Amino acid sequence: MGKYFIGKGVQLLTEETENKIRIYKLGLLQPEFGHMPCISGNAFTFLLAEEGEIQCQINQEKVDLEAGEALFINAGQSYRLVRGETESSSFYIIEVTGEYLAAGDESLQNKYISPVAEAESFAYCRFMPSAEEDTDEDILLQALLAAAQTAEGRDMAYELDMKSWLFTAWGSLYKKFAQPRPECKNAVIRERVKLNRMTGYLTEHCNEKLTLSAMAEACQVSTGDFCRFFKKHMEMTPFEYLQKCRIWNSMDAVLEKTVSMGEIAMENGFAGASYFSETFRKEMGCSPADYRKWYRDLSDECPIITGENKEESAKVSKKDKKGKSGKNVPSYLL
Repeated sequence: MGKYFIGKGVQLLTEETENKIRIYKLGLLQPEFGHMPCISGNAFTFLLAEEGEIQCQINQEKVDLEAGEALFINAGQSYRLVRGETESSSFYIIEVTGEYLAAGDESLQNKYISPVAEAESFAYCRFMPSAEEDTDEDILLQALLAAAQTAEGRDMAYELDMKSWLFTAWGSLYKKFAQPRPECKNAVIRERVKLNRMTGYLTEHCNEKLTLSAMAEACQVSTGDFCRFFKKHMEMTPFEYLQKCRIWNSMDAVLEKTVSMGEIAMENGFAGASYFSETFRKEMGCSPADYRKWYRDLSDECPIITGENKEESAKVSKKDKKGKSGKNVPSYLL
């Protein structure tokens, strides 16, 4: 598990040193969505919407989530927060490993956890409140909320109560999993694997010297196929996604400001401080300094711009892909 979520309203509710379960509470403004690259790992993930409405992308599919609903994302799948459909949204993210749930019991692992993790047709599942009482969906929603609030309150022995609530939630999830469901078509699975291979490679190697041919070769496709397929499912080019990853990885250093902008740029795959600042502004709609001021409560107005207003508001120079000398920056730095 890594640190994926960055924002003014992000709280880690569990212990920083805990690596088998992490519970976050996110209170994000609408412009804060859409900047995060895909997350993928071996943990199971639950998203529980408390207020507002958000849109998530799981693999190649997009799902809307309203207040009171939850989304389960299976281990090994990739997802990202695409947009907030309301002015602000509040939700919990619970990441839990199979090791945490099994608690050393091999029979529990084999009977209730591994079958879910290995099910190709169970990439994700949406849970909505039911008009009936005490349904498995309602039990899961209540248990997830109780687990998150228990972690937030941190009363005596809260870890035991939190684990109990998550066992209850997993029991309801397993009952849903055990119900008959349509088989996942092989073509869908192939597309999912292909997309996750692409986003995973770019995320893992984003700070390295990358060319389009190197990306395509690593993912065993042609350069044309890489670009077409990636843009079809991610609605951005591979290089736009690469820059998104690099900017996201630089956020901690930007906020802490313990090193110079030049050092931040070089550590995150940029040619220099000016190009890093231009790219940051193009992605976030504001300068690194303005973002830091807002994050540190030195400015009341959120400076971030998202969506269709980003290009107009950023006012990036027409030479944003040129160096100061006017020469082209190498393609691996674009």
